[in-house]
Amino acid sequence: MEINPVISRITIYPVKSLDGIAVQEAKVVKGGCLQYDREYAIKDENGKYINGKTNPLIYSLRSKVDFENDTLSLRHEAETKWNIFHFQKELGKINQYLSDFFGLKARLHQNNEGRFMDIPDIGGMTVLSTASLQSVSGWYDNMELEETRKRFRATIEIKGVPAFWEDRLFAEKGKRIAFKLGDLNVWGMQPRARCVVPTHHPESGEVIHAFPKIFAANRAEHLPDYSALPDYGHTYYLSVDCLLPQTETGKWIRVGDKLKIA
Repeated sequence: MEINPVISRITIYPVKSLDGIAVQEAKVVKGGCLQYDREYAIKDENGKYINGKTNPLIYSLRSKVDFENDTLSLRHEAETKWNIFHFQKELGKINQYLSDFFGLKARLHQNNEGRFMDIPDIGGMTVLSTASLQSVSGWYDNMELEETRKRFRATIEIKGVPAFWEDRLFAEKGKRIAFKLGDLNVWGMQPRARCVVPTHHPESGEVIHAFPKIFAANRAEHLPDYSALPDYGHTYYLSVDCLLPQTETGKWIRVGDKLKIA
């Protein structure tokens, strides 16, 4: 197929571990991440994240964010009515709702410099291809594409390439790959090792216990010849961790921007 990598989707996750929002454009902010992405996080009274690795209730918590009105809407998956809160004026009410939902003392924290990212210094953005998501979907009885997308939670999705083409955006350990997304200069740092989160259904939390084993076996079978993944010891990896240099702060990326390897 003709290789023409372009951004097909940009997804930001305003509250870490909660629902994503597809946007047409996004600005790079100080801290090396996209504006509003993981700006908020839910923590317990000991300062530990409440997320898909620590609390299965997170999967049934739906969320919406209205940036213009600075509001957060929350509801249980089984409910239809949204509970709408102002981020600043009703933070106490948000914390009470979250504490009641999880059955423990929970607090919403804010940081607009990307420090709530899993790997903030080298993974402020992740890149993944639609073709890879489609391929992975086929490994699990033709799982719906949107479900697979929600399991892996990448920020940048590209089209115009075959499955796992994004493996070209990382090299063996200790090296990095320079590439551009539109006018944005990016460093591909490493493949993203996956955790237990993708094993859970993104809305019910139901677990596919053989998920990692099935994934690793198929990833190895479909590994491109050019992939440096064997250098990382196993094949339970998907998407690429990317570094956005401080020089790129204030720049924008948009759906339709082309990807070019330097």
